Amino acid sequence: MRLRFQILFSVLGITFLAQAVFGLLAYRELTESRGDQLTIFLQYLTREIAERLTLPGNPDKAERHLEELRKKFSTAQSVLLIQKDDRIVYIAGAEGLNRADILPGLKSAYSDSDKHGMIDLEGIQFYWAVSQLPNNEYELIMLEPAGDNEDRITSALRMRLVSSGFVILWMAVWVSLILSSKISRQLDEKNDQLEHLALHDNLTGLPNRRLLTDRLEQLLRQSQRSKEPFALLLIDLDRFKEINDTLGHPFGDEILKRVSSRLLKSIREEDSIARLGGDEFAVLLPQTDLQGSELCVNRIMHSMNAPFRINDVSTESKASIGIALYPEHGESADVLMQYADVAMYQAKKAQSGYAVYDNSQNTYSVRRLQLMNDLRDAVEKNEIHVHYQPMIDNATQQVTGVETLARWQHPVLGNITPDEFITMAEQTGQIRLLTMQVLEQALKDCSAWEKLGYHLGVSINLSTYCLQDLSLPEEINSIIQRYDVDVADVELEITEGALMHDLSRAGKILDQLGNMGLQLAIDDFGTGFSSLNYLKNLPVATLKIDKSFILDMCDSESDNAIVKTIIELGHNLGCRVVAEGIENQRTLDSLKLLNVDTMQGFFYSKPLPADRLFAWLIEHDKQVSVSEEISSA
Repeated sequence: MRLRFQILFSVLGITFLAQAVFGLLAYRELTESRGDQLTIFLQYLTREIAERLTLPGNPDKAERHLEELRKKFSTAQSVLLIQKDDRIVYIAGAEGLNRADILPGLKSAYSDSDKHGMIDLEGIQFYWAVSQLPNNEYELIMLEPAGDNEDRITSALRMRLVSSGFVILWMAVWVSLILSSKISRQLDEKNDQLEHLALHDNLTGLPNRRLLTDRLEQLLRQSQRSKEPFALLLIDLDRFKEINDTLGHPFGDEILKRVSSRLLKSIREEDSIARLGGDEFAVLLPQTDLQGSELCVNRIMHSMNAPFRINDVSTESKASIGIALYPEHGESADVLMQYADVAMYQAKKAQSGYAVYDNSQNTYSVRRLQLMNDLRDAVEKNEIHVHYQPMIDNATQQVTGVETLARWQHPVLGNITPDEFITMAEQTGQIRLLTMQVLEQALKDCSAWEKLGYHLGVSINLSTYCLQDLSLPEEINSIIQRYDVDVADVELEITEGALMHDLSRAGKILDQLGNMGLQLAIDDFGTGFSSLNYLKNLPVATLKIDKSFILDMCDSESDNAIVKTIIELGHNLGCRVVAEGIENQRTLDSLKLLNVDTMQGFFYSKPLPADRLFAWLIEHDKQVSVSEEISSA
């Protein structure tokens, strides 16, 4: 409304100003036109006077001639005079005027550049005009009374201006009202669009976190008055990071749109759904208890069972859902959001599909959330350190290589085990960057050891998420060339679980890595269910027996049999067999009898940083030399 008044007053102000300017110009045009007529007339008289009037001559004759001209070409009230040196030489007319006041009045009314205008003499308005005679010492001046005709013209002009002003004013009011209404409507539409953009997700069109928070606050106030429960669901898509990185962001965006459509079909009309960002969604269920929220969750999970088919590519994306209830779990928006988040991560960890907030898990989950945030910073700042565990040849007891292990020393919580933070890195999408950082540090140390006389191979663990990245071989090759390390000295360890996750895609990448000359090892061998299949189809050079079989092999006949079978199978397939997890002499002696190729474990050394490993290598060489001397003696 304020804008309309501003536009209205602005248009009216411009209209009044235009009217005033138009009136002044019209009045000036009227006087200028009359003055121009007098000027033209004087130019004609100048020729007449120049031809028939001789100056100086008989004054009476000259004045009679001037009077004849005045009567012949002008009105009875007009004045015609010739002046020289600020005095009147001849004059005709001027009855009723003081002739002595005429020239001073004219001099005050015009300058040398003026040719005509208006003057007031003794209360009478005169048009005046001046023209130079052929003899430049003389000027011909004419005074013509304005008269009633000019008054009538002026009055008519004034009436025309007033009447046209009202018409223009009326039109200006309507134009301003129409214009302001249109502008206001357009601004309202723009404001609605901006408000919609501020409260909704651009990709899916769903409400965003801000609008969800507003609705959650409103529902809290309503539920506090009505004493009715409600539920908050937080939904996170499984493997979405992998899909997005592998198939591209446009493919991932289309997945999010289709997930949004499925979620909308799974909820009631009175329920609210929002996209919080990335692959996280939230659902607000008014007047809903635990049983009702579980029914909604089952509908959502059922809708997610069907695969997504986009551009002839079919993929699946399940969901992990956390449930928080009001008032059972919390009575504020922040608490309910936090607890639903905790429950969602519990569902993701247990791979149960959904989980209801459990207070007994809260401490662990809050710690986990803190660690996930801190881990992101630690990886970006390259604060994850690298330790190495020696790998010993069974026949010579010489160190043939080292396994590269990531270690994280949290500034507040202390040492965080790899089992905990590696899973977090996979979930947050940091695992690829972390793997490349560890590989680069390992090759840098390997190059340094080579210069010091120790030729060691390095073994690096690869996550299942890394095996979905088609650019992995090229990036690994770039790092190897940067540090001038023999590609045959680099071994990549893959768990059976990683291979079982997507064997067809992982197999293509592993074939590329094998063709580059890299050594491939199967870690935790014996814990999977498709070992023979990938041993048959993949370029595997090494089998690493899972330490769960090594630890109890001396006391468990079944574990001993499994270890023996794996060693024989590996040798029959032409693979090197590594036993990890050796912690005592008894286990070492048993493995020697089974003819394992390489041994690794705390019995030899715990994982060490690069500088301490170098010192250990020197000490180990001394012990091996002493043992060889004793044996030869």
